Amino acid sequence: MEARRLATTAMLAALAFIVMAAMQIPVLPQAPYLTYDPSDAVALVAGVLYGPGTGVTVVAIKDLLYLLLRAHGPFGPAADFLAAATFVWVTSWTFARLHGSFARRLAWAAASSTAARVLIMIPANFVLLWLQFGTAPAGVARLVLPVIVPFNAVKAAANALLALCIAEPVARAAAPRGRAPWSGPPTSR
Repeated sequence: MEARRLATTAMLAALAFIVMAAMQIPVLPQAPYLTYDPSDAVALVAGVLYGPGTGVTVVAIKDLLYLLLRAHGPFGPAADFLAAATFVWVTSWTFARLHGSFARRLAWAAASSTAARVLIMIPANFVLLWLQFGTAPAGVARLVLPVIVPFNAVKAAANALLALCIAEPVARAAAPRGRAPWSGPPTSR
């Protein structure tokens, strides 16, 4: 990994952790323990700049730091990693394969990744809530439509909107001279 990419990845991971630790905004009145933080948007910037692997690396470092320094157990960071890594990977991967303006590519990619995040977190919550609280499948099933789906959709959509505002200016500033913002993996010759 080149020095610039490594430094940017470390900086964005630290920023994502700080944002996650500092901003916890409840999203749903029926589940105030589920909170929004803009850290996924920060990881998404890494994914747009350097590809899905780098974006997921930022998510992993952020969640590891959160687990070590702030969390009360492993289940919250594990759930966040699964949800955020899905969101960031799918958005970054899709973004790189679309054509058109930066904003249009990112909007379509974020829409697909929002759906992916919602769909992956439905079965994941059956496992995570059983492991963490011993919640029976019937209890988790009662949470799917009023809590799990809306929370993941709102969190992904909010982070996608934030990323739409910040990703293009950051990508333009970070791109090496003469090269457009990340449009696919760098090719080696």
